[in-house]
Amino acid sequence: MFENIVGHERQKEILAKNIEKNSISHAYLFLGQEGIGKFKFACEFAKVLLNTNNLNNNPDFKVIRKREDKKDILVEQIRKELIDDIYIVPATGERKVYIIDDAHQLNIAAQNTLLKTLEEPPRYITIILVASNSSSFLATILSRVNQIPFEGISKNIVNNYLLSTFNTTLDDNILEYIDGSIGKALNIINNNLTQKYKNIEKLYEIISSKDILEVLKYVSNVNFDDDLLDYLEFILYKRDKYNCIKIIENAKNRLKFNGNYDIIIDSMLLRLIDNI
Repeated sequence: MFENIVGHERQKEILAKNIEKNSISHAYLFLGQEGIGKFKFACEFAKVLLNTNNLNNNPDFKVIRKREDKKDILVEQIRKELIDDIYIVPATGERKVYIIDDAHQLNIAAQNTLLKTLEEPPRYITIILVASNSSSFLATILSRVNQIPFEGISKNIVNNYLLSTFNTTLDDNILEYIDGSIGKALNIINNNLTQKYKNIEKLYEIISSKDILEVLKYVSNVNFDDDLLDYLEFILYKRDKYNCIKIIENAKNRLKFNGNYDIIIDSMLLRLIDNI
């Protein structure tokens, strides 16, 4: 059970006991930072509950998430994708499972609609809310779900998994940056980002030397995106250069509004040299 999940031993134990004692809750809240495997865990839990190895096209399984053209998960979506379906008995087994991904994006009206189902749920349903924080939820929602907190995976577990799967590991700086997120670790490996992060570390050293020409020469080979700017911000924070973090934030905001890339990056670097 849960063989495909890396880490999260405590969560495995809790849910395994729920299954063993046949005390499955009608609603769970998987709560923790993004990228640590909550959604994958929810899917593996759904497989156990539905007694299947394949959730694709399973009539008793549904994932609900925010539509791309909307800023929230709306009440109309909850009514159409969950409420209208939830009182139809299972087609293949004894249970139906619904996962609401990024459930912290449920607006208040959608939560109030969901609340009615949580108060009087059909005996055969399990709803799993997957969220990165609980601050946006109504207290009445939180009182009617079984909260399962998730934390980042330890550095050793991350590196052991990467070593056994990809025959590679991440260094301590990068491991600290991803903060136990197996999703971020896989993104780094799958997209060959390790060298890019090392380039940012080297760039910080050159900036610290205050050699403007060397900085501008070196940075010509670095294509900054949000992720690399975040990593540079992390390096500055780690070295207590708090006064420089606002410089990175300002550059990120200007880039979001489609400012001139070269001017913004050059200005950011010059200001970092002056303030580091």
